Amino acid sequence: MKLRIAFIIIAFIFSLGLPGPVFAEKQVFQPYAEQGELEFENTGVYDIDPHKNKNAVQEYKYAIGYGVNSFWHTELEIEAEALPTDDAITPVKATHMEWENIFQLAPKGEYWLDPGVYLAYEAPLINKQVGQFEGKILLEKSIGKITNILNISFNQEVGEGADRHTDAGVSWSSRYRLSRYFEPGVEYWNDFSAITHQLDYNQQSHQVGPAFYGRLTRHINYDIGYLFGISDASPRGELKWVIEYEF
Repeated sequence: MKLRIAFIIIAFIFSLGLPGPVFAEKQVFQPYAEQGELEFENTGVYDIDPHKNKNAVQEYKYAIGYGVNSFWHTELEIEAEALPTDDAITPVKATHMEWENIFQLAPKGEYWLDPGVYLAYEAPLINKQVGQFEGKILLEKSIGKITNILNISFNQEVGEGADRHTDAGVSWSSRYRLSRYFEPGVEYWNDFSAITHQLDYNQQSHQVGPAFYGRLTRHINYDIGYLFGISDASPRGELKWVIEYEF
């Protein structure tokens, strides 16, 4: 166990040192892996804003994931986007392929906080796009019926034309376990942008809003929310969702 944890931490640190936005998707990740679980997942965001350059931004992801063992969950994803222009919204088109991994660092409940690490690489599918490494520290703590999850994120672009600055951000989810089918909660998202130069508050993206989690059926999980922009850099509103089908 100690060697495994050391390897994962070294890989995480290495990923940050390799030469976009911090958040490739609006999902607060839990630090767990379930052995043998096969899943299909759709995530998406849709921005709403009076400014043309921020209104109707759309991002969709389609993923197949598998729990390799009790501490490693891996996914392969296709990302598609539609962006605003001066005249219209661009057609939705596939832009990146991503390999995503979650490593559970300890059995659930063994420590005061449940720890995990998320590592991903996003490869461009379109010429002149850049690749991206993403790392997250995943922490979860339940107090009674309230579950609190913190993700600390780092992103680094790679490839020709990449920004050599490492970006950072945090995301937070608190949810009340009313039942397995319905857990109301709240989420907060902050994109600090580049670590090396601190931006003013309104130049950073800050968002907060209600979110709802749970199961629709035995096999279908949902995570749906609406985030309000509370800084100038963020969209006025953003609809986000994660729909997961477990086989």
